[in-house]
Amino acid sequence: MNKKTKIILLVISVILSAGILCFFLTGYYSIDTERIYFQGYTDYAIKDAYIRDGRFISAIIFVIVGIFNPEIKTMHIISLIISIFILSICVIQIYDIIERCKNSKNRKEKIIMFLLSYTYIFNFLIVDILRFVDSFVIATSILCFIVAIKKMVIEKKQKIGFFLTLLGVICYQGTIPVYIATAVLVSILKNKKINKEFFKNILPCAIAIFVSALISLILVNLVPVITGMELTDRLADKNFLATIQQNISTMNETVFYSFYLFPPYVWIGISMLIVLTSIIVGIQKKKIVFSVNVLFVFMMYIFAVLIMFPIQNMQMLPRVALVIGQTVSGVLIYILCAEFGETESKFYKNFLLIITIVYFVITMFSILKSTYDLKLANALDKNFAQTIENEIERLEEQGIAIHKFGIRYTGNGENIKKYSELTRRDSSYIVGYTLQRYEFYTGRKISSRVQDFTEELEEECFKESEEEIQFYNREDVLYILINL
Repeated sequence: MNKKTKIILLVISVILSAGILCFFLTGYYSIDTERIYFQGYTDYAIKDAYIRDGRFISAIIFVIVGIFNPEIKTMHIISLIISIFILSICVIQIYDIIERCKNSKNRKEKIIMFLLSYTYIFNFLIVDILRFVDSFVIATSILCFIVAIKKMVIEKKQKIGFFLTLLGVICYQGTIPVYIATAVLVSILKNKKINKEFFKNILPCAIAIFVSALISLILVNLVPVITGMELTDRLADKNFLATIQQNISTMNETVFYSFYLFPPYVWIGISMLIVLTSIIVGIQKKKIVFSVNVLFVFMMYIFAVLIMFPIQNMQMLPRVALVIGQTVSGVLIYILCAEFGETESKFYKNFLLIITIVYFVITMFSILKSTYDLKLANALDKNFAQTIENEIERLEEQGIAIHKFGIRYTGNGENIKKYSELTRRDSSYIVGYTLQRYEFYTGRKISSRVQDFTEELEEECFKESEEEIQFYNREDVLYILINL
């Protein structure tokens, strides 16, 4: 691929990404954002998350960021812009891999190659990475992995590939499934079939990721010894069986609802449609190896995410399941590069073209909608904080000082229905408002939150009303009744 093509594709990818992530480009607040706001970048990096998670690259970067101490919204926007650029380079790398294996001169096929490369990186689960201020470090991990695989499998530069693999793991361990699935995909693209040569190609990748993960594990376990700090709950005292059971019990959210970041049943529906149609067409055309390979590629993406089942709660950390979002594009990339299907079946070729375009459009819409829903959750929390602040200011004008507040939820759920599931799950106003969230948005310190806001107090002090928020003050306590 020449330099001009790379620049054109990079510009297209950046513009597309800026468009679908436009709501995030105005700044987004996650739970981690609040923790950084109250603790400061340096303390968060050293005492809270990054060091204790074994994420040393993030720790170093954010200690440096702490010196300049940018406003948290500004930091998120800067991080997002850097992430978009890094991930767009990933798109170019995937496109280059496809082109080396496909070597097509057909303009329509080149467009399809770009669409698949783009959705491989900017899939619906990328939103869960880009909501955090350290997203550019995770994006760097993904880039390191893709380049490492290309170096080892295609260019046979094992030392560079191993170094990049190690760097990718140290940046973020949760992207290891992406490495595994992508290594399998690139190896089968390079070799065309699963045989001795395929395993020879993938062996360096397997060794590199195993050794890198082992080094990372050793470094992580040195943290308590060197610093005296305990590891975070994500790493310390893991009950692997309980985590597996938890992930199995919430698989419907993963498989059918796609973490509420994609339309329900669409991901599994498209995946099954591609796999089953490919198997049927392969059998009809007596290309059994092709059918087996399609199924193998699909299963390897599922296997890659299952590796994380004993380690992380997928429901809480969708970003470690990024490989799920890559599955459809990964399978379609294999089919595109396979030697089967170019002339034998016009129906099959048109079917894949339609599926690719439809999947691209749905992905773009889903990312745009997800970022809108998450920003709406921010707006709900901020508006609620301001509503409380307005009431406190009104009481202060009457000479009443508020030092505590209590919150109670009531209602039949009718008011919740107007929000998407993603908004509901991400809004503290809906799931349980915290004192920290109020302080974050208003800057006002409240001494404590009252825990004994009973049903009896609700009946005594509040009247029946269709209003979503009601207030009642007694002495220095502001009681808030939320009708959802």
